Amino acid sequence: MTADDLKRLDKRIRQIQDPFGTGFQSLMGLGKDYAKNHDMTIYELGRRYVAWKRGK
Repeated sequence: MTADDLKRLDKRIRQIQDPFGTGFQSLMGLGKDYAKNHDMTIYELGRRYVAWKRGK
């Protein structure tokens, strides 16, 4: 997964209204799709995303 992939994921996550409330199902669906497309678990995706966001 490249930095550009993470930027695209971040853009999609920011479009979800209330991602940890009513939009949680959308967030999980998005995460599962990205993880599957990049051949990793959703946990690995989350770890990489957080590390990327933290390093900005």
